[in-house]
Amino acid sequence: MKRDIKKEIRELNFKNLSVYTLSYLALFTAAVALATFIKVPGLNTSYYNLGEVFIFTIAIVFGKKAGAISGALGAALTDLILAPVWAPITLIIKGIEGWVTGSIAEKGELSRRVLAVVVGSHIMIAGYAVSVWCLYGWPAVLPEIAGNYGQALVGLLIALPLAGKIEQILK
Repeated sequence: MKRDIKKEIRELNFKNLSVYTLSYLALFTAAVALATFIKVPGLNTSYYNLGEVFIFTIAIVFGKKAGAISGALGAALTDLILAPVWAPITLIIKGIEGWVTGSIAEKGELSRRVLAVVVGSHIMIAGYAVSVWCLYGWPAVLPEIAGNYGQALVGLLIALPLAGKIEQILK
C-alpha cells in the first residue's frame, strides 16, 4: 500500500509521530538549512539566500506545521553558524512565515498560493525590518527591506512552480 506522505504531514500529530514522518521533517529542515547556508552578501548587515524557496514550497505542499517547523529550525540552525545573534529572531520569524504561508495556501488554488507567499513574505520582511531597527538603527532598515523584497520575489518565482511539480509527483 502506497503511503500518502502529503496527507500524513499535513495531519501531523506529535502524539503519534511516525519515524517516516519525522524523517521527512528532518529532510525538509535540512533543505531549508542548506538553502539558507548558501549565502550571497547583502548591502548592509544581511545576506541573501534561497531559504524562502524551500519554506514556501514545503508550506504549500505539506502544510503549515511542516512549513513552520522546517522554516524555523532550518533557518535558525544556519544562523547559529553564520550569524548567531540572528538565530532566535530567525526562529520566530521563519516559524511564523511558514505557518502563515501554509495556513493560507491550504485551499490549494493558485490565487491562494500566491496570496500565501505574499503574506508570508511580508511577515518575514516586517520581522527583519523591526529586528534590524532594534539592533542597528533606522538607517539600516531600508537596505534590509529592499534586499528582503528581492529574496521574497525569488522565493515566489521558484516555489510556486516547484510546489506544483512536487504535487504532481506525489499524486
